[in-house]
Amino acid sequence: MSQAVWNELNIEELLKLEGLGEGRWRSCHGDANLNGRSYGGQLLGQAMMAALMEVPAGREVSMMQFLFLQGAMPREPVDFQVTVLQEGKRFSSRHVRAAQGNGRTVLDAQVTCALPLDAPAHGAPSTAPAGERPEDLTPFCEVDPALLHNITLLGGYSQDRKPSIDFRIPDPVRQLSSTHMNGRFRFWMRASHALPDDVRVHSAAFAYLSDWWLNFSALGLHLRGLGGRALYISSLNHGLWLHRSILADQWMHVDCTSPCAAAGRGLSIGAVHDIEGRALASMTQECLMAYPE
Repeated sequence: MSQAVWNELNIEELLKLEGLGEGRWRSCHGDANLNGRSYGGQLLGQAMMAALMEVPAGREVSMMQFLFLQGAMPREPVDFQVTVLQEGKRFSSRHVRAAQGNGRTVLDAQVTCALPLDAPAHGAPSTAPAGERPEDLTPFCEVDPALLHNITLLGGYSQDRKPSIDFRIPDPVRQLSSTHMNGRFRFWMRASHALPDDVRVHSAAFAYLSDWWLNFSALGLHLRGLGGRALYISSLNHGLWLHRSILADQWMHVDCTSPCAAAGRGLSIGAVHDIEGRALASMTQECLMAYPE
């Protein structure tokens, strides 16, 4: 069975799954990267959606741990198998494994959902400057191409755009200049189309969005030292912690830092806040970043 590849669809369509029986789901659309593999965010979102279809109503996502095992082919369907890990009074956990072709495993994930509880709360404040309005920032498609030229060494970053994601970089002249990169990178993002009033769709859409430019904090720091050499880049693992309900079609501020890169692996950590400054989620990604030779 072949699968059409759609880069113009909105996120809700790109996350659609076909039910094949108890605990079994199949992707409906592919979402290709420039390297001819499936966009990692789509795999994250589809795995999240498959897990949520198997969880009782009223329990929202609190955590996802995800392993990218092999590159997925966007023109082939992905089959998801969901099994129960935990079904308690407060938490539901599911294991998700997905394969393509003749059983080639492409991902492995664990998703936990929880009932909201009456409990103490706190949250680190947003680092977005007071009064910054994402809708007033330059759309990514209008950023000066000269600023993006060197970034093509990082896996084609500057050429990759997805109509399903509204993405804005504050102060692109500074943030995209190799002389100013310091292991921190911040941006605003949201789904470019309105999403239905379904907490599962918004949670899965956030997983889709969470893969977008997260690892740039680890990669951009090394642009000065590449000397024209390209880096081979591939996502290895991904972690999400959702602190509050998320509306993925509303603006979210993402502040990413990279504490370390060594031995061909770079770690990025992201803090996500809404436009009012409330902490929404935390996320991590480790990526392979090494010279191809």
